[in-house]
Amino acid sequence: MNFIEEFKFGQQGGNKGLPLGPGLHKLSRAINGIQRKMMIGVASPPKTGKSTFVDYAFIIQPYLAVLEQGLDIDLRFIYFSFEMDRVTKEFDFAVYFLFRDFGITFYTLPMGVTHEGRDKVLLSSDLLRGRVLDDSGNIIKIDQDLKSKLESVYESRIVPLFGRYDSKGKKIAPGKIIFQEKIENPTGLYNNLLKFAGSRGEFTYSTFTDAEGKRRQYRETYTPNNPNEFVIVVYDTIRKIAPERGFNTKQTVDKMLEYSTILKKLCGYTFIPIIHINRDLSNTNNMSYMKDRVYPTPEMIKDTGNISEECNHLLTLLNPHDDRFNLTTHFGQKLRDASGNKIHPFLRTIHLVESRQVVYPQHFRVQMYGNIKNFEQI
Repeated sequence: MNFIEEFKFGQQGGNKGLPLGPGLHKLSRAINGIQRKMMIGVASPPKTGKSTFVDYAFIIQPYLAVLEQGLDIDLRFIYFSFEMDRVTKEFDFAVYFLFRDFGITFYTLPMGVTHEGRDKVLLSSDLLRGRVLDDSGNIIKIDQDLKSKLESVYESRIVPLFGRYDSKGKKIAPGKIIFQEKIENPTGLYNNLLKFAGSRGEFTYSTFTDAEGKRRQYRETYTPNNPNEFVIVVYDTIRKIAPERGFNTKQTVDKMLEYSTILKKLCGYTFIPIIHINRDLSNTNNMSYMKDRVYPTPEMIKDTGNISEECNHLLTLLNPHDDRFNLTTHFGQKLRDASGNKIHPFLRTIHLVESRQVVYPQHFRVQMYGNIKNFEQI
């Protein structure tokens, strides 16, 4: 594509990004959604919900937008999951779709059965997997009605996304997501992505003479077989990638970011690296300086400084209710009412801390319902 073709493409709406979902519409508008040839980093302290956020914003919601709006986009995902296995992820997606398609948030227990003294239990992936006990110590089993709805979600939502697997875990039918659990080093992952691209398009090559006088070849352009293909690659989390040639963690992460930038420009893929922040956020000096405006900044990201340079947008997440911060207000908003009750008990704040395209920092408040993997704009 040249300058003129890019202008025409953009003016015809080709660069309008895919939405991050109704629960994140302010953030989605701020960054103009998810577009091709982008890297959007996501960082937070542990157990804040960054994987839940990425699944909702960068997989489920763009997938639904393409499906329900009839967009002429062949959306594909490559999900490198170094912390969570595929079956667990499938159950996480299933609870979201049970909520979305059937409005289920609670499961009513049989007569005489209680959980923590109540006759209802939150819908969750653990409930579906038989990991929740009633007050008598028995496994809570779901009834036929919920089982039928789960079977419907599995066939209509999970299989189209993840594909179908047999009882031994062998894939027998593909889905939109290529789910990779094998931990490799950056070069191994890079070669896998090149192989994927080569199976779905064509590279052109050029040669050059290096400083030692040797003739070398490099990939100059890439043309996908389907020009409407849109590929999103997730690393969860990027610091769990295997070390590269004896590199330390920082060198390994930076190498993967370097390879991702090459593929972003060459193949037009969009990358979503997930990473942790260090523990400086809650230290005394930092809290004294930031006060109620505390949030993770780029300097706090663990094991790499290059992510700020490589990303088009860098997002961080925070749970203001985390006891480590001892906050009563956050960005001037009260966290509890006069009786000490949390005003927004599932509050998360999302922070656009760096961007090549838009003004930053920008801050967004949402409710994250972790049990059903859903977000709601505040």
